[in-house]
Amino acid sequence: MAGNTVILDACLVITFGNAEALDTIAGLRLHHVAIACRAAGEVLWPPAADQLAGRIADDSIHVEAIDIDVAAEQQALARFDASPRFRNRGDAEVLALAATRGWIVGSDEVAIRRVAFEEFGAGRVAGTLDFLKWAVGERRLTLDQAVDLLRSLDVGPALLRRIAAAGQTPEGVLST
Repeated sequence: MAGNTVILDACLVITFGNAEALDTIAGLRLHHVAIACRAAGEVLWPPAADQLAGRIADDSIHVEAIDIDVAAEQQALARFDASPRFRNRGDAEVLALAATRGWIVGSDEVAIRRVAFEEFGAGRVAGTLDFLKWAVGERRLTLDQAVDLLRSLDVGPALLRRIAAAGQTPEGVLST
């Protein structure tokens, strides 16, 4: 199951949580969904914080932390913490957990996605569009609901511009 675990950063949780749609990510059937402990600590304000607390309470998102008894995990965290972009942030723990446990990185942040692509490959990086595709594929959302949700997310306008610039439609991207 390790390859099917997605470790979330705070930005993705905030994006979906602020739209009161964190359940779109939580409880996926084909992916185990977790959030790094540090990242969970960065989700401070409602409605995202309330959404996350509810998903943790109902066990559809699990909080994961670096195991202090596993040297490889401690070393990976130290390596990512050494980067000024990630120092003492949830992103460093997300990357360290992905590196040592073989998990997929769930993030929309450019810096964390770039490092994850370089270190783990495209198959181990997921963002908003991936989660919406998975929700459509699992019939958790209809295609129309996914497009409407995309339009309402704080990252939606930028993603919609990127989709249009590629000569695609949201419906086409989310149904593939």
